[in-house]
Amino acid sequence: MTDTATKTRTRRTPEQKIADLEAQIARVKARAAAKEAKASDEGKTFLAAVKAVDKALRVAEDAKDKDMVHTLETARAALGEHLVAMGVRAPDARVRHDRKAGAPA
Repeated sequence: MTDTATKTRTRRTPEQKIADLEAQIARVKARAAAKEAKASDEGKTFLAAVKAVDKALRVAEDAKDKDMVHTLETARAALGEHLVAMGVRAPDARVRHDRKAGAPA
């Protein structure tokens, strides 16, 4: 058995607890604002545009059209920056959401 007298516990002060809870509240408020921005017409339109550019980017990469890839990456960067400024997380450009091989079409 371990000796309980030798164990020490570090307890947070009330100020530390308050600071942690305020940080948690700020994160929840930021998520709520992002959800609201994403649900707005502007947010929906920009997300659709980014997804369309991502799809075009994949097609251009498959066709090995380097000039088109560069142009689309530039366009996506500008759209992504605007989404971030709105408080919406931009979707990952490199993630493909293809169906599984055995899934029905």
